[in-house]
Amino acid sequence: MFQHGLGGDAHQVARIFPDDERFALTTIECAGHGGSSCPQPPAFSIEAFYQDIEACSAGRFPDGFVVGGISMGAALALALAIRNPSRVRGLILVRPAWFLDKSPDNLEPIRAVSELLRRYPRKKALEIFISSDLAARIRRSSPDNYSTLTDYLGEHQPEWLGKLLSDIAGDGVELSTEQLAAIKVPTLIIGVDADDIHPFTLAEKLHRLIPGSRFEKAPRKDDVYAKPSYAGRTAELIADFLGEIEEPTPDRRDSTRGPDEKSALN
Repeated sequence: MFQHGLGGDAHQVARIFPDDERFALTTIECAGHGGSSCPQPPAFSIEAFYQDIEACSAGRFPDGFVVGGISMGAALALALAIRNPSRVRGLILVRPAWFLDKSPDNLEPIRAVSELLRRYPRKKALEIFISSDLAARIRRSSPDNYSTLTDYLGEHQPEWLGKLLSDIAGDGVELSTEQLAAIKVPTLIIGVDADDIHPFTLAEKLHRLIPGSRFEKAPRKDDVYAKPSYAGRTAELIADFLGEIEEPTPDRRDSTRGPDEKSALN
C-alpha cells in the first residue's frame, strides 16, 4: 500500500511505482484528495487519514503488507509501521516532509499559500504569492516546489483546498527517536536535492535513526535531463527493494477512495 502526498492522488503514486507484474499496488485516496468524497469535516487531520487507511489495510491485508508513501504519505506510512509492527513487512519513504514533530518549519510555504487561499479569490492570491519574497526564494532554491505552490493556487483546485492545506501542514504525527529505532522491517528512504519542502537532510536523519535502513538519492524532480528521471529512478529503486523482500504476486493496481471505499484506478 502506497500513499500519496498532500494535494496528490493515486495517479501521483502510479507515476513512481514500478510497472512490474511481481508487485500489486493499492492507494487509499484520503478525504479531500483525488476522487474521494469530501465530507467537509470541521477539520482535516493526519490522524483521521491514518484511521481510514489503517482500517482499510486491516481488511485488505490480514497477512501483512509493505507500506510506503510520498511526503504526507510517508508520514502515514511511518505511523503504520510503528503502530502495526506485526503486519508491516517493509517500509518505503519517498521525499519525507515530517520528522518527529507536528507543523514542521519546512512546511511554512504551504501554510503561507493556504492563508492566501483562505483570504483572497484565487487570482488575487496567485498575484500576491508570485510577487512575494517567499516565492522568489522558492523559485531559486526549489523550482519544483514553486510549481507545486502555484498549482495549489490554480482555478482548477477544489474550494476546500485552503483549509486542507492549512490543517494538514499544521498537523503531523508526534514520534520519538526511540520509536524510529524500534523499527525492525526492511526500510528504503529516498531523498532528492533542491526540495525545500522535503529536505534531503530530513531524509538523511530518518535513515540514521531507523536501523539498517537503505538510503538512496533520486534525481531532482525538475531535472529534465536526468536519465532516468526522478519518476523512473524512484520506480527502479522501489522495484529493487521490493524484489528483495517480496515473493512475486499477480499485478493489480487499484485505488480505494476515502473512507467510503469507492474505487478504482487502472
